[in-house]
Amino acid sequence: MPELQQKFSVQLANQILLDLDKIQPYCGEPIAAIYADNLLRNMQALRDGFPYEPLTEVAMALHDAIAFQNRWIDYAANQYKGARDILTTLLNSQLNNDDSVADAAAGEYVEQAILALEDLGFDTLPFGVELNSRIHREEDEE
Repeated sequence: MPELQQKFSVQLANQILLDLDKIQPYCGEPIAAIYADNLLRNMQALRDGFPYEPLTEVAMALHDAIAFQNRWIDYAANQYKGARDILTTLLNSQLNNDDSVADAAAGEYVEQAILALEDLGFDTLPFGVELNSRIHREEDEE
């Protein structure tokens, strides 16, 4: 990634980390909506500018978990702190050109980070669909 683009992506990532810090003391309170809004907007800006970066994939998994049905209000400060720690580790690895993240496009490191978010209690796949088994049986009978 060219240096100017990297600086912009790092700036956005740092803003996301700051937003994760700011929301922690206000979890469960109405004022947290301000910080949640900033957090979601910065995550979307990261996605728009850098859609194929490993950090973006992890940030968007977190985005989905907190945006779906406004679940940002349901998460606790320790969960946001854990998410911040995960994103910080990934960002630092990318900045240091760590070989463990160089192949993140293959998904291993990204997958581990997303699973760590799940372990913290974030539902990173909230848009699941329940299939009606009756529909499948009706199709089989035809």
